[in-house]
Amino acid sequence: MPSKASYPLLTNMDDIIRRAREISSEGMPHKVAVAAAHDDAAIEAVVRSHSEGIATGVLFGDASKIGSLIELHGGKPSDFKIVETENDEESAEMTARTVGAGEAHFIMKGILPTSKLLKSILKQEYGLRRRGLLSHTAVLSTPKYPKLLGVTDGGMVIKPTFSHKVEMIRNSVLVLRALGVEVPRVAVLSTVDYIVEEFKDTFEAAALSKMAQRDQIKHCIIDGPMGFDTAIRPEAAEYQKLKSDVAGQADIVVAGSIEEANVLAKSLILFGGATFAGVIVGAGVPISLVSRADNAFNKLSSIALAVVLAHFLKER
Repeated sequence: MPSKASYPLLTNMDDIIRRAREISSEGMPHKVAVAAAHDDAAIEAVVRSHSEGIATGVLFGDASKIGSLIELHGGKPSDFKIVETENDEESAEMTARTVGAGEAHFIMKGILPTSKLLKSILKQEYGLRRRGLLSHTAVLSTPKYPKLLGVTDGGMVIKPTFSHKVEMIRNSVLVLRALGVEVPRVAVLSTVDYIVEEFKDTFEAAALSKMAQRDQIKHCIIDGPMGFDTAIRPEAAEYQKLKSDVAGQADIVVAGSIEEANVLAKSLILFGGATFAGVIVGAGVPISLVSRADNAFNKLSSIALAVVLAHFLKER
């Protein structure tokens, strides 16, 4: 097992933003292609990202509205490439074509359905389709945890099967390795900390652990089942008398449904003071999503995370 990370270890959201700025300053700035960019949340994120030296943008959609939103958020339309499109379908197609041609490094979803964007991205002709599952990883930085925590999947996979969980873990491991965690510790969550016949998910957690031990899931340590408290609090792991290399120090937690992961992440943000960045992994490039409900810092963090991950995927 490697003793030293290949990439700088990032432990909070400021580190991610700083690292993204460094990456873009080392050569040509990273470029994000935004589908249906006539969206207040997306434009706010892109304008701030440009001003921070993290990424510039190619913006597809209603050009007049895009220009107005850029000015509303203190930017200059001339700083961006803005491409007029007639509808969401054309925005999605041109975004996929642009990234597939290497003219942008990653994608951001504007104001269009995720399914419509993915339909274009996954067309064979653009070369962005990869074998395996597309899944969402949220990366959170909380005041009470000494490192970044990945949560999957609160945005894509509704009710993951066993094979889905394997792919979700592989995708999330890529994200954490890009953040400098050479061998991420993965906790597969359940309501109990032991294998119990009545709970099918506890058997799945144990099987995932064994797969990692046998190197069927690489570059990580997996353990489960365990509750969220056991996964992140050493005191809880000690109380449960768990002998585990993951308990109390998880880098990634794997939830049993989209509802569980979504509620967990939002609870940490709203009640735990966490900051957030999120990315869809599994295509040829990262896909960043921001929400109107996200504050400006979280929007910027999501773009920064995509820059760091895009750089990692290119270099590996």
